[in-house]
Amino acid sequence: MRKIALPFVVFALGIGSAYATTAEKETAKTIEFGYRFNPSAPPGMKCNVTTTSCSTIPSGDICTYVDGSQEHNLFKEGCLNVLFRVP
Repeated sequence: MRKIALPFVVFALGIGSAYATTAEKETAKTIEFGYRFNPSAPPGMKCNVTTTSCSTIPSGDICTYVDGSQEHNLFKEGCLNVLFRVP
C-alpha cells in the first residue's frame, strides 16, 4: 500500500504547487497602475500615470482617484478602458 500511496502524494503536491504558482502569476498580471485623463494637458500628454493600483478584472467598482473635491475614473494605459478596484 505504501508503494502506491507515496508516489500519489508526491504527485498531488506537485500539481498543487504548480497550480498555486500559476494562479499567483495571473494575479500579478491583473494589477497595474491607473492612468488619469487630463483634458487640459497638451496633446500627447493627456493620459498620466498615477500610483493607484487597480485591477483589469471587472469587479463592479471602478478604480478612482480624488482631485480636490472631485472623483475621477482611472484607466488603462492610453486612457481608453476603465480599471476596477482591487478586491
